[in-house]
Amino acid sequence: MTQHVHFEQTPPRSWDQFEELCADTFQEEWRDSTLVRHGRAGQRQHGIDIVGRDGAIWPIGVQCKRKSAWPVSTVKTLDLDKEVEKAKKFKPALKVFYLVSTAPNDEKLEEHARLITKRHHAKGLFTVAVIGWGELVRRATRHQNVAAKHFGSYSSGPASPLLATWRASAGKLLLDDRQLAIAIRELIHDLQDYPAGRIVFRQEESEDLIFRIRQLQATDGQSLDGREAILALRDKLKVQSDRESAIVAGLMLLFGHKLLKDYVRVVWEDNAPLLIRSFVEQGIDPKLSYVTGLEKIRLYPPGYEDDPLAVFVPPADIHAIWKHQQKLNRKYPELATNNISEMPDRIQFRHAVPAVIRKIVWDMEEGLPLDEIGRRKWFDMSAWKFTS
Repeated sequence: MTQHVHFEQTPPRSWDQFEELCADTFQEEWRDSTLVRHGRAGQRQHGIDIVGRDGAIWPIGVQCKRKSAWPVSTVKTLDLDKEVEKAKKFKPALKVFYLVSTAPNDEKLEEHARLITKRHHAKGLFTVAVIGWGELVRRATRHQNVAAKHFGSYSSGPASPLLATWRASAGKLLLDDRQLAIAIRELIHDLQDYPAGRIVFRQEESEDLIFRIRQLQATDGQSLDGREAILALRDKLKVQSDRESAIVAGLMLLFGHKLLKDYVRVVWEDNAPLLIRSFVEQGIDPKLSYVTGLEKIRLYPPGYEDDPLAVFVPPADIHAIWKHQQKLNRKYPELATNNISEMPDRIQFRHAVPAVIRKIVWDMEEGLPLDEIGRRKWFDMSAWKFTS
């Protein structure tokens, strides 16, 4: 069994996966379908990562403790005091505050939380509780669907652990280049070992929308104005959720398909972070609304040249393509320079290949079988032609 996909009940490899485990566990513990991961990285609302309801008790705030060194090995009473003070500023006022970490269960820290709670209740403030890694695992493994998702070995079917949780904010993937390069290699190996494994991708803006919907449902969910406002937010959330699902489908294809994963791992290894980042960020905003003055190139799928794919790139990239083609033509007069594989790397992996993967995912969603896509040679980037 490998530690890095949670089969030994060791802490997740990243804080995001830990927060996902906490959210799933408390959602089941409280039977709360409205529970949400809340706030943005670096801008957590007074230290609260998750907001939920336990029966009539709302809001309950959960902080999933993270530090620069992961996983968290110790939480001190001073750490708890600081987080409790921040939680006092949360709006609306909390009824219960949990601090959850990957540190071992700590009787001294639990006693400190009880003493804070006693003082708080005398002042009409919230209950405070701490949960260490052992207690969190105990709670998580009481719920088969949570245990199967995060620990795999509890599944009655093929092992389907959560392999990665990726997040984005303001249209940007929240992984730097080194983190992304390592995550790509890990996922290729993990999906080889556990083909039914899963990837979660979320935008923090989606979680914000969910929280706003829950707030309105709690405060103004019956009036016509309130219902209209909720529907407007749900419409926005639907668009974002659909894009997130398409991104996950594309990532699973890139890391799990027998041909594409070898491209990513070997042929495209140096450019894989650029490719994956571009695919994700363009999937969040496919119209590239943050860029102006774009020009169009057309990509032609093999065998279906009458149905080109339009891709919009900066004018400088059009010029770079032209110069690169001229250079190749002088050096290799017999070389066909109008296929994707002969584009400059920066343009190929920032624009062309991500667009092809989005096209494939879209057609799969429309019902085109994977085998048929392979038969058409759409996975072979050297078979795709382009004009600028």
